[in-house]
Amino acid sequence: MAGPPPPPSDPLTGAASATAADFVAALVRDGLVGPVFVVATDDSVGTLAPVWSEEFARIGWRHRVRVLAPVAGGAEIADVAEEIVGFGAGVIVVAAGPDLVAAVRRMAGSEGPPVVVWPAPPCPVEGNARPAD
Repeated sequence: MAGPPPPPSDPLTGAASATAADFVAALVRDGLVGPVFVVATDDSVGTLAPVWSEEFARIGWRHRVRVLAPVAGGAEIADVAEEIVGFGAGVIVVAAGPDLVAAVRRMAGSEGPPVVVWPAPPCPVEGNARPAD
């Protein structure tokens, strides 16, 4: 039987050129295992959900996506924590800005599944989009 999961890490965080296959390969390389619970904002989920579905299915990992506001309230985070436990997540992937990333990390704590930040695209010159870290 495998030991405890590795500590939270950020493989490929900020690597805008990384592909979904590269990201999933990094998760596997780091010894992480599914199922995967994805926490994302509306702007991330529209373009990334098909990619997650394809890549996680390719390696046989179930996944679930939960869409939250960029700054989620305490009740929302508590609800997500309960859902993560019920789902039996082996890893949490966050595709969001720094506020939501920090909230999910606090929620997972040291006892929860590892939290990994999905690589963010480069920041546009103007607008409100911002990389995850």
